[in-house]
This record gives sequence, C-alpha cells and structure tokens, in this order.
Amino acid sequence: MSCRGDSDDDSSGKRRVAYVYSPDYIETCDSLSKVPNRASMVHSLIEAYGLLEHMSVVKPQTATIEEMAKFHTDSYLEHLHKISQDGDNDDPQSVDYGLGYDCPVVEGIFDYAAAVGGATLTAAQSLLDQKCEVAINWAGGWHHAKK
Repeated sequence: MSCRGDSDDDSSGKRRVAYVYSPDYIETCDSLSKVPNRASMVHSLIEAYGLLEHMSVVKPQTATIEEMAKFHTDSYLEHLHKISQDGDNDDPQSVDYGLGYDCPVVEGIFDYAAAVGGATLTAAQSLLDQKCEVAINWAGGWHHAKK
C-alpha cells in the first residue's frame, strides 16, 4: 500500500492516511436498517470533497471466527450466528447480549459484524505495519467489543 501524494521522506509533515473501503464493504454496511445507506453517504462525501487523493484505500478483510473470539465470548458468537439466520428479534437471550433497540437484530447480523470487525482489524494492521499514521474505518466503532 502506498499513500498517494505523500513523499517517502515525510518532510512535508503530512500524515499518511489509510481509508478502509471496498464497494462490497459499503454494501454490507448499508444493509443495517437502523441507519440505511449511511456508509454510502459518508463515502460519497469523501469522494465529493476530493479526499481520496490524500489517502490510500485499503480493502478490508472479513474477520474470522477465531479473530472475533478474541473480543467476544463463544456463547455470544454462537447466539449471534443463530439469530443471524432469520433476523430473530424475539429471542429473549438477545437482551442479555445487549441486542435490541440500539443494536437491532437483523438477518445477516453475524456477517455484518464479521465485516465491520474485519475492517477494524485491517485498519489496525495497517498501523502496526507502519503503512500509515492514521487509519480510518468510518463504518466501524459504533459499539465497543468486550469479552
């Protein structure tokens, strides 16, 4: 990954920025019914303001179940996978996991979580690999994972 517009010697003082993006990722993020098309709107603004020429675009990876298990309990992941199949919003155990009004249960929620978590891990890896000083995942960070 290279950062367009930035020199190798970094004498300009500009920070190298990585933007985690792919059309498929935006489509997945737009599927969340709580804020429909939010990811597309944000990306459209980034394009309209010409910000893409100042950032490198990094394609997100999808988090594996093993990666997700580093931040979530097995029982939570099993529950998320189970309710993801049909968007079962009536499962009483969902409330125990903080799912409900603020974090609605929708069909495909497991895949959504894997996509957003993977994008955040992609951003973190870009920082660790020193490919950038700033990494942005606009569709991530709504809620904090915890084990």
